[in-house]
Amino acid sequence: MAKKSGLGQEFYIHGYDLSGDVGSLDGVGAPRGTLDITAINKSAVERLNGRSDATLSFNTWFNDATEQEHAALSGLLTTDRIGLWAMGGSTGEAACAFPAKQLDYDGSRGADGSLAFTVNCAADGVAADWCALLTDGQVTHSSAGSNTSRDDGAATTAGMVAYLEIVDCDSGTPTVTIQESSDNGASDAWTNCMVFSSVGFASTPTAERSTMSGTVKRYLRVTTTGTFSNCDFIVATRRGTAQDDVTL
Repeated sequence: MAKKSGLGQEFYIHGYDLSGDVGSLDGVGAPRGTLDITAINKSAVERLNGRSDATLSFNTWFNDATEQEHAALSGLLTTDRIGLWAMGGSTGEAACAFPAKQLDYDGSRGADGSLAFTVNCAADGVAADWCALLTDGQVTHSSAGSNTSRDDGAATTAGMVAYLEIVDCDSGTPTVTIQESSDNGASDAWTNCMVFSSVGFASTPTAERSTMSGTVKRYLRVTTTGTFSNCDFIVATRRGTAQDDVTL
């Protein structure tokens, strides 16, 4: 990866693909509180990390088509909404995701005739996860199958966080699974390390955050099982580290 612009990005709110409606992201923040623990024998302030947070602010153009921004945001649901901002549409691209409360849905009509809305979201008990895409952006599985794997270079031992946004499914009930292998399936067969909830086609759009503890092997891939047709989804993962706020 290298330096890049903010072009060609993708944005999802709990399974709704708003990539074509969001005009700008005003800020994705991961602020962290600090605790002042300065003793009298110190000449500078001592601090410990306090609670972590996450915030998200974005602007959308009004769109009342089926499953577009008005349908996704106007209900101001009190339940958590999982947001996912992908920096591109290729496996390995950076992405930020977290469960959040939607705080508002404020519209404005500009003098030029534009109709736009501003939305702010705040984390609900989980800090922002900076992930890497495990799919080439949003992908479609016409039936059960597997994506090309991602090589993360080495195994890790501190668990993993994963996000799934299912945008649509024409029929049936797909189950999205993350599989792992130490050698890309050459001699170490692919095995399931994380299984998301099965989703009936009538329940889309939807999203899920899942975690696992322990060792995660070097190679990861996405596999779908079940009887279904044309499931559209995106998956992102973050490997845990020993320095995480909360052990996975």
